[in-house]
Amino acid sequence: MSRRPQIKLTDVVSIAFETNGRGYMGFIVELPGAFIRGVTEQEAVAKVKKEVRLWVKWLGYEQKHDYKIQIVQRHRSSLPIEDADNEILIEADKETIGEKEFRSLYDLVWYSGETFLQLYINSKFKEWVDESRIRKTFYGDNPKTIREIFDHVKYCQCYYLSKMKITEEIEGDFMGIRKFCLEKLEDLYRRNNNSLKFGVANERWTLKKVLRRFIWHDRIHGKAMTRILEKQKQLRVIDEYDDPFHFMEATSYNMV
Repeated sequence: MSRRPQIKLTDVVSIAFETNGRGYMGFIVELPGAFIRGVTEQEAVAKVKKEVRLWVKWLGYEQKHDYKIQIVQRHRSSLPIEDADNEILIEADKETIGEKEFRSLYDLVWYSGETFLQLYINSKFKEWVDESRIRKTFYGDNPKTIREIFDHVKYCQCYYLSKMKITEEIEGDFMGIRKFCLEKLEDLYRRNNNSLKFGVANERWTLKKVLRRFIWHDRIHGKAMTRILEKQKQLRVIDEYDDPFHFMEATSYNMV
């Protein structure tokens, strides 16, 4: 994998929440792509410290100091938040992006893609069906195998690019598509910084939101892949598996 991105840990962890009343999705503002979920806001907040620790460890760092948790934004939505659909535009994602911050976001999106690809490549039984995942979601059939999850994330990359009115698409391998998307987004940054705000299907998007969502999408589906691998292990389909995101670390996994 490429060199790990440089990050600066802060003394405050800010949460931007979205809810439809049936579920809560919280984005950790200072850690792009980090997220928490719960049936209630309190249940989601209880997961902050674990998500921060695993996000930091994913990058090879260690959280060496305590921090304050604060809720900075709440957004009410009619979307199926319980299925991880969301539309929130975080206030911080409307701001101008400095060169150092953009480079950090760019590197994080690239590193996240490499991690997701590593997880997929090292998975042995990619076609193994997790029957508990068979259901309908807001975007169609829920991916039920590791390969289906991977393909979903692979082809959603240009979907996220389209949110900035860039409709070009590319065929190729996973990281080739990621490189194409990042180059297009960097060109947009050089010309407009983060000044463009687009409304797509009643949802508002900025360049910074797109970069954050790339990482979030890798993480939420990387976690789904890892749960399938843990289930395979408990059923003795496999002995061990790779967990580059560290999702299952210190987790009591319940098959029921």
